[in-house]
Amino acid sequence: MEINKEEVEQRFRRSRISYNDNARVQKMVVNRMIPMILSSVKRVPEKILEIGCGTGLLTSQLQRTFSSDGLYLNDLVEELCYHAATVNRVSLTHCFPGDVEKLFLPLSFDLIASASTFQWFTTPEETFKKLSKRLEQNGVLVFSTFGKFNLREIRLTTGGGLDYRSKEELEKMLEPYFKIELIEEEFYMLEFDSPLAVLQHLKKTGVNVSGDSTIWTKGRVDAFIKDYNARFAIDGKVALTYHPLYFVCRKR
Repeated sequence: MEINKEEVEQRFRRSRISYNDNARVQKMVVNRMIPMILSSVKRVPEKILEIGCGTGLLTSQLQRTFSSDGLYLNDLVEELCYHAATVNRVSLTHCFPGDVEKLFLPLSFDLIASASTFQWFTTPEETFKKLSKRLEQNGVLVFSTFGKFNLREIRLTTGGGLDYRSKEELEKMLEPYFKIELIEEEFYMLEFDSPLAVLQHLKKTGVNVSGDSTIWTKGRVDAFIKDYNARFAIDGKVALTYHPLYFVCRKR
């Protein structure tokens, strides 16, 4: 699936109210990242950039961990960026809203952190190069993204969805610019009462189910429910797979 950043922005803007209540895996990912960040920094970082701050799940943890007035935020959705800053007492002058792949970053950082965002990159290798240039000597990039098996049930049912990268692909892209100190992966299986509940969960977390822009007619929804149940229903429940990947990378 080709990534349309404007469409991604619109979906996350629409889901901003419902996101926190439905982002169960994303919350677990953030909790997993904090110890990785703490063990990777040699000293308290003076300047921190968070890419894709969204509703501020990682922002609040970074602020609590480092109590830093050197925290800077980025998000594709401008109002999310400013909202996360306001809620977490980050100066609005520390917001860099926009597509980080195209954005000019005026500062260098000791730590760049990002949770559940890099799967949306369209030019990841170029962006990794750009981020390495924005890190101070011995600076570190710590991020989570989603791997090949993420939302596999959706792909198998609809034939579409985001083309997630494997940890090997990402490692190859990172290697020229970073010394990779840690790679980890996890699998989470969320259980739902019905395929319709799966669709609602994904909509509330800003995910485009099939990766196309065609309308989900009643007939299409009915076909999805029937197919999903036939493939994945066990004892009246259906599952959805999440496949988080974690990277700790030090600037070369």
